[in-house]
Amino acid sequence: MAEKEKPMTEEEVAKKAEEARATNVKKTLESKLIQGSVGSNLVLSNQSLYGSLGVESARYTYDNLMSSPEVQKMRDETHKEKTEEYRRNGVFESPAYPSNGDISNKLMTQANEVMSIAKLSELEKALEDVGIKLDNKVPEKLKNYSKLELIKKAYEPESERVNLNKLNDEEKQAFELYQVLSESYQRACALKASQANYFADLNARFKKVSDLYKPKEEAKETA
Repeated sequence: MAEKEKPMTEEEVAKKAEEARATNVKKTLESKLIQGSVGSNLVLSNQSLYGSLGVESARYTYDNLMSSPEVQKMRDETHKEKTEEYRRNGVFESPAYPSNGDISNKLMTQANEVMSIAKLSELEKALEDVGIKLDNKVPEKLKNYSKLELIKKAYEPESERVNLNKLNDEEKQAFELYQVLSESYQRACALKASQANYFADLNARFKKVSDLYKPKEEAKETA
């Protein structure tokens, strides 16, 4: 008879949960799907900040993202989940197929939720992975803070509001640094999206001319 598996100790459960959290943060913030969604949506929502070429590039990024196999899979899974929910609730009609806005909202929600559980050191690393190096490092004493942890401490159940005055000076500084790092991550993604296809108009003109010579060059090669 096989031995029963020993139940995990509280310490082991906590360690496993922390490993899962860290993996989720790393995987999400390094995801090209998340970066592309955060970046293109930010540019297209603030077009005056990025210029016409940046907006065209972000639109190209957004359109490619929304037609990708990964997003198609998300649409199918989301629609399936919604259909099952409708059936459980006895709804006669079928849910609408997820729009680009629905998918963008899902990806942006995922990004924001993950950023809130990320430690400041992990946000700093995510910025480096996106290609941005800030002039300063996160102070050692602040590295392990996360937004969610700080919000929990600042929350007032009576008023159902977050009161940052409940935080001590170090915690307030950590919260401020979270704001800086999360906005830096979003801006770094926007920069990538605004430059992803910056030469699209010139490449199109180049292709138009070069295509005229392809038949002649191909004929020479087969002669």
